[in-house]
Amino acid sequence: MSITDEGRVSRTLTIAETGVVLAVMAHLVWGGMAIYFGLIRHISPVEIAVNRGLWALPIAIAVVWYLKQWPDVRRALASPRNVAILTLTSFLIVFNWGFYVWSIGQGRTLESSLGYFINPLLNVVMGYLFLGERFTAPQKWALALAALAVLVQTVALGHIPWLGLMLAVTFCLYGFLRKTIQVGPTQGFLIEVAIIALPLLGAQWWLSSRGEAFFGTSVFNTSMLIGCGVMTAVSLMLFAASIRRIRYSTAGLLQYISPSLVFLTAVFIFGEPMDSMKLMSFLVIWVALAIFSVATIRDERSRRQEIEPV
Repeated sequence: MSITDEGRVSRTLTIAETGVVLAVMAHLVWGGMAIYFGLIRHISPVEIAVNRGLWALPIAIAVVWYLKQWPDVRRALASPRNVAILTLTSFLIVFNWGFYVWSIGQGRTLESSLGYFINPLLNVVMGYLFLGERFTAPQKWALALAALAVLVQTVALGHIPWLGLMLAVTFCLYGFLRKTIQVGPTQGFLIEVAIIALPLLGAQWWLSSRGEAFFGTSVFNTSMLIGCGVMTAVSLMLFAASIRRIRYSTAGLLQYISPSLVFLTAVFIFGEPMDSMKLMSFLVIWVALAIFSVATIRDERSRRQEIEPV
């Protein structure tokens, strides 16, 4: 708190509050991408994914330069293991981007939002399978409800919601692999888009040679494709800056903002059909996420109490 010349009291945000603001901004960008991609449905998902990576690269370079993180990048590149994992994650994230855009173009945005709602619960499964973690009772209930939600969605769609599950699995694998290496989020993202840059340029050339590329055909198409990369990089930088300032439980709760916005966009802007069975599947997954979130908050509070001095 401080007093201005006019006698008004001004308040400076705390580190945690700043982190929350940055995280909300990141999720608003992620959530708003559904509307953005809806405006360029005429462009192939492949070209959109390609340009997300290509135009994110110069922004990532600028940010790493501004933050003076080049020594971190060089250290990361010195490890063959880091390079191998970041190569895999770069292809995983581009694959995820492409199918997400494809889902919007196919009128299946609701199904894709279900996948991103399921993602935090899949992270628990990954911890159980690969990190030796054990399920708590609330986590078991949440996972059981998530399985029920998928079953209800299967009945509603007439087939397994493979698109949503694939988006959830690929993003979960991406996050898990990134956690296995000691590389910062900004530095790692720069290396990822740098690794994938040549294949992406090749894909753009292939599309152009076939007369299927929209980049350069008009100011609108070109600027929108460049904007895909800008939004991708900016959202990641905002999230990376926020995650260092807020608690894990806070970050976990805020991560539901973007799929919620995608859900609302699908129903109220894109006009995708929402019958009673689909609504039931989302209600079940929301209950599961509520159980999961409450349990996460309680666990973190218990851990803090254990380490606090008496």
